[in-house]
Amino acid sequence: MALALALCLSYWFLNAGAWSWILEALGHPITFLTGMRVWLTSESLRWLPGSIWGFCSRLDAARRLRVPIAIASISLPVELSVVIVSWGIVALSGLAVSGLGIRLVKLGARWIFPSLAGMVVVLVAGTILWPILSRRSWCDAGLESFKRVLKLDLRRTVLIRSLVVYVVLNCAHGLGFWLMLAGMGYQQTVSPAAAIGANAAGWLLGFFAIGVPGGIGVREAGSALLLSPIMPWHEAVLAAGLWRVLQIVAELMALLPWLIFGGREPKAALDSLAEEGS
Repeated sequence: MALALALCLSYWFLNAGAWSWILEALGHPITFLTGMRVWLTSESLRWLPGSIWGFCSRLDAARRLRVPIAIASISLPVELSVVIVSWGIVALSGLAVSGLGIRLVKLGARWIFPSLAGMVVVLVAGTILWPILSRRSWCDAGLESFKRVLKLDLRRTVLIRSLVVYVVLNCAHGLGFWLMLAGMGYQQTVSPAAAIGANAAGWLLGFFAIGVPGGIGVREAGSALLLSPIMPWHEAVLAAGLWRVLQIVAELMALLPWLIFGGREPKAALDSLAEEGS
């Protein structure tokens, strides 16, 4: 359990600093420690209703660091895209290697026709609603931001490095989940690949659960559902809930130093603040 907590804590620190590489890929690098501090302090606000306050806080912090607001705004969807792709790679790999993916395919076969019908309904609704939505100012702003992302001259090497690091970190995060399961006596029943795949798939389900702060409950249910064929359902739910508790403890431990000691802005950012104040 101690090793699981240590891995989770390391994940939080390293994952937080990786945002600085996203900004570097956009041509506006900041130091790793600065990126870590900004990410950790802003990400803690995601628990507030609405789940957007963390992003707003990070944009404001980036502005104070003299990162152009347009670049800071674009860095968020770019970062999310890289993170989602990395979790997807880990989930597919883990489920395929462990064999849990076969069960998902069999389960999905039952829902193929309802899923196709749902996709048709979504396409028809989108076709009908698009003329109305396209006249909205927020829709135009979103489309313009997307076009700017497509036109960006991204540093692909830095972006690929970020993706590789995220994949490694996500695997380490899932390994921490397996260590916690081993502490519960399931080291022989649940393989590391199964734990890593279920943990990644649960993260994706929780992320896309709109309106649920931190995906709490949804993520745990998804991981438990995937692990239910190889361990008792109630034990899987207990393990997923305990894993969430360990993650929250690790997040608080990672955030505590910045709350106590704070962070010193670079001199350029302080000068910028002084000019604004005057």
